Amino acid sequence: MRRRLPYALFLPWVLLGACAFGRLRPGPTNIGMALAVSAPGINSAQREAVLSTLDLFVARGSLSWNSAVEFVRERYTEFSGRTRVRSGQAVCEVDFSKFISALDAKGFLRPTGVYSHEPRVALFLDEPEVISDLGIGPAADGLRRGLSAYGVAAVDGRSLVADAPLDGAGGLDLREAAERSGAQWVLIAAANVQDEFDTASASWRAQARLQVDAYEVGHSTPAGRALLDSASVDNSSGAARAKALALVGEDIAAQLSTMITRSMKGRSEAAVIVTGECGLPCLRALLSNLRAVEGVAGAFLGTWRGKEGSLILRVFLEDIKVDGLAARLLRRDRTLNLVAIEPEVGRLAIEMSERDEP
Repeated sequence: MRRRLPYALFLPWVLLGACAFGRLRPGPTNIGMALAVSAPGINSAQREAVLSTLDLFVARGSLSWNSAVEFVRERYTEFSGRTRVRSGQAVCEVDFSKFISALDAKGFLRPTGVYSHEPRVALFLDEPEVISDLGIGPAADGLRRGLSAYGVAAVDGRSLVADAPLDGAGGLDLREAAERSGAQWVLIAAANVQDEFDTASASWRAQARLQVDAYEVGHSTPAGRALLDSASVDNSSGAARAKALALVGEDIAAQLSTMITRSMKGRSEAAVIVTGECGLPCLRALLSNLRAVEGVAGAFLGTWRGKEGSLILRVFLEDIKVDGLAARLLRRDRTLNLVAIEPEVGRLAIEMSERDEP
């Protein structure tokens, strides 16, 4: 005969399960933020929670916003933590570290026109006697080599064409595809070449011309145009034409690299270390104030150190330094306390003086 255990022995386990279910509350957690959302199920709760934190990383209305939203809709489960749903109301945890890494890998976090490493360009070059794919041929190869010599990396346009999203008119949005690849500039170029046989020297002489329109990502009008001619001589027509195209590509790189590096003047990256209580509304307000500061090209949550630790905001500056950022930010938000400024490393530490209750 099976003995029944007293009901009192089950009660602690029942209560423990209930406490575990109810332990997740809206607010900061060790891996990110738990948010209360209205949702009928786990998947919808996780999707809404992750989407609701996207503005901490990508500014609404930016060039990347719509693509970032679609990216989240496809992969939100990767950035979701603990989730509980009850009677159409849910609390879901968003893992900030995983979210930041994925957004950064897709190129969503770098603001338009600001460089955190060597400048990169997306190259779309149409040249003669090659396959119609953009970016193939001696002129493109020469231009990539020339830019590399000046410290500018070129991304092959062919890979971007395949992944480019559609713009509002149904065409390919190459500017957004370029930004997502990590490029800050788009080079739209066309090359042509002519040759003739020189009977006196019994060789072929080729004359190549390359025209390049340079666009900063996010801009619809060219920042500048470069035009150059180069010539080459060889025993065969094909070799002379290829050499002339490669040479004009290498030679024009000097003009383009000067144009690109000149645009970088006054641009830098800073880190803002934030200590003190900071919930989601507080964090949104701080980022909004940062993004509104004159001279700030972009700002987003870069590092989350748990609900008891500090957090780090990445801020991209244009024509101001970190000490200027501190002065302008503190004028906008009187609740902030300045802790330290380190101009030599571009670092600013502030403390939230008021507790934020979610």
